[in-house]
Amino acid sequence: MAGGDLPPENKNTGGTLDMERIKELARAIVFALVGYRPQHVTPEMWDREYRDGQWEYLRKMDSIAGLVSILGYCDFLKPASILDAGCGEGLLAEKLKLLPYKSYLGMDVSREAIALATQNLGDARSQFVVADAWLFDTPERFDVIVFNQSLYYLTDPAGILKKYRALLNPGGRIIVSMVDNARTRAVWRLIDPVFGIEDAMTTTQGKGTVVTKVMRTD
Repeated sequence: MAGGDLPPENKNTGGTLDMERIKELARAIVFALVGYRPQHVTPEMWDREYRDGQWEYLRKMDSIAGLVSILGYCDFLKPASILDAGCGEGLLAEKLKLLPYKSYLGMDVSREAIALATQNLGDARSQFVVADAWLFDTPERFDVIVFNQSLYYLTDPAGILKKYRALLNPGGRIIVSMVDNARTRAVWRLIDPVFGIEDAMTTTQGKGTVVTKVMRTD
């Protein structure tokens, strides 16, 4: 998984940006009235988008803010084991290779994305698997579990974090990073009261604002 409700690229005209602001205001009203609704994308849609290279723009300089935030937290926490839930084709995995972790597991529902990640980044330390987030299970335990631009595609965000909390080693952390918009603010309203926040970082680039939080899991 990747991207999703990302802001429009800078090439848009002022009129298009005004229309996006109107749409975002409408979304905010809808979420306030009816509550959170996940962004729905089927595995087949994900596969087609990865085959067509639709997420290549995330490799540009103006899309690195969220990745760098997660990298910084992981550098500080020094996890030996990392689970990347919704890893896509491995944009975060590529950055995390700078760290001396012992094992990284990237999981995504898209077979196309996992094939790309395995081909380009798979090695003795880094592995990738195809799995649905709700059905995924493993005997492994992790020091850090990351949801990078993936949580707002899932129903019951608090419930999924509770499920994955059971996969943490003692003292482990969950890191959630999401672009800031009406949908993701609805997600934060659901998960912040349940888990609390150990630390948070907000970064802004050409593509918009990204909020990254280290969630309390004790």
